[in-house]
Amino acid sequence: MRPQLDVRFLRHSDLPGFEVAVVTRSTHAFPNHAHDHYTVGLMESGGSYCLGPAREWSLVGPGQLALINPGQVHSGIPPQGVRPSYRMFYVDPVWLRRADADLAGQDRGFPEFDRLILTAPEATRAFWALSRLLEGGAERLALQSAMVMAFSTLLEAATESGRPARPKHPPRPEHQAIRRVRDYLAAHLADKVSLDDLAETANLSRYHLLRVFKRATGVSPHSYHLQLRVAAARRLLRQGQAIAEVAQDTGFTDQSHFTNTFRQMLGATPGQYAAR
Repeated sequence: MRPQLDVRFLRHSDLPGFEVAVVTRSTHAFPNHAHDHYTVGLMESGGSYCLGPAREWSLVGPGQLALINPGQVHSGIPPQGVRPSYRMFYVDPVWLRRADADLAGQDRGFPEFDRLILTAPEATRAFWALSRLLEGGAERLALQSAMVMAFSTLLEAATESGRPARPKHPPRPEHQAIRRVRDYLAAHLADKVSLDDLAETANLSRYHLLRVFKRATGVSPHSYHLQLRVAAARRLLRQGQAIAEVAQDTGFTDQSHFTNTFRQMLGATPGQYAAR
């Protein structure tokens, strides 16, 4: 039986780099994946088990917020018989860094959520207000003010800012190798990349590469490549490009493969996503 999907996406031209997924009574289970943006999940009803940064499972309940940093591997699986309703807020990292700088009076680098689940009624109310204004088609000032208030309230309650932008010591060679592989995958989104290509790029054996890549990112190189391609597909769909063209431009073998992969990672089909 296929998971039931009821999802809408809210966007506004006055809020670039920001969107909200409104999910109603879904049975969709998300595999391990990551995003290139900050994600805040607001659980409306039901609940979902989420994989956190320390690879531990936690249950997000009604009224709670799930906080996910860019690049953080996570997943979401509803308990048996539960069909949760929730809202996912996706925000550009540069925007959130600026919001944190405004709040602190100085640039402290990119904020970092130091917990997966947050119970903070004031922040929850602020995100509800932002979502309702976005649904109601509010004016620019109201929307932008609500967005700043929601994320500023969240930052005060749940972040650990001010960490050095660069490590104190040079990165280990393995870290440099993983960075080269990630850059290679990003530069070859639509290509049929081989493991030999990646091993040569990393200057590691194929077996060693698979081990250190999974340890560093939480996912396999293939899964990471798929995530990059779906992220690129989201950008193209927001620009109004046809679904068939997006599938081709992001390297999927056919539209069915594209649709299934997109739905698995985002909980919505490309058509649902493009329709907002």
